[in-house]
Amino acid sequence: MTCPLCEEEVTGDWATLYTEEGARQAHRVCMLREVLGGIGHLIAHEYWCAKGDPDAGLTPYQSAQLAEAYFLVVGEVKP
Repeated sequence: MTCPLCEEEVTGDWATLYTEEGARQAHRVCMLREVLGGIGHLIAHEYWCAKGDPDAGLTPYQSAQLAEAYFLVVGEVKP
């Protein structure tokens, strides 16, 4: 099954995402990325978001994995 948020194969830790098409499996980290933003947004918003790339050149899934690690280490995300 493909994650509707990153378009990569869903393996490992997943959660149910409810869409207009019905319930779908999505990576849990991709769902977190949708809330927190990509890793580029988290570490250097002014630079990466001005370039239109909140994932800092990474795939959405890679960015989601790093966003989770950032959140686990930093513990908070400031607006």
